[in-house]
Amino acid sequence: MPSILNKLSCLLIASIGAVSIPAHADLSIFPIKLFITGDKGQRTTTINVISSNEEPPQSYEVHVFRWTQDDQGHELLTPDTELMINPLTFMLEPNSKRIIRMGFKQPIASMQLQEEAAWRIKIIPLPDAEKAKGLKYAYSFNVPLFAGTNFRPEMSFKLAKNNKNQPVLLAKNSGTAHFQITGFKLQNAAGKDIFNSQELKYVLPHKQVAFDLNTLAAKPYTNLKLIVQTADSKTLQFDVAE
Repeated sequence: MPSILNKLSCLLIASIGAVSIPAHADLSIFPIKLFITGDKGQRTTTINVISSNEEPPQSYEVHVFRWTQDDQGHELLTPDTELMINPLTFMLEPNSKRIIRMGFKQPIASMQLQEEAAWRIKIIPLPDAEKAKGLKYAYSFNVPLFAGTNFRPEMSFKLAKNNKNQPVLLAKNSGTAHFQITGFKLQNAAGKDIFNSQELKYVLPHKQVAFDLNTLAAKPYTNLKLIVQTADSKTLQFDVAE
């Protein structure tokens, strides 16, 4: 199976009681991030959903949401029909692949985007009456899609306190494209690591998100450096404002 496949784990849920047991299934989706740039007239793209031969048949439905963030960086999802999906429902058979197509009626250029626009594509299993009698697998996919081209992020970082007086790292994007953080570490003036995180977050254009730094020692810091890991395996360095 190609390395770019996103191996998704599922929950084996008991139909009686609230206890859930983690399990793993050979169910994959790619690509795991979508772009419709509008370059050369592009206004469509596809998702591939692949099932191994161990997977029982399962019906799914697809939901589309316009995606933005509030002032605290929390996700805001609004049901959307601008991005068209086909099919909206499908059956995934064992050892099979389904292609989900999506796109816009109008060219990206005619949308007159001032910044990169974002959507979330959610692929959700439909209830199965027979499986509901016993144990069932619940799979869920959540894929980001970005539209537009020639936009760029512009990031800055600052130490602050949240409303519980706990330290946080504020990541602010003053640019016009999203920025994805897959992990980071803070270094002091001597170049020593003082905090490490593998938390993944997106910062959408002109938005700000906060990373909790609960284990960071409560003392003044100066000349901090932030080493950020990005989704395309790049390592970037930023100064951190105090």
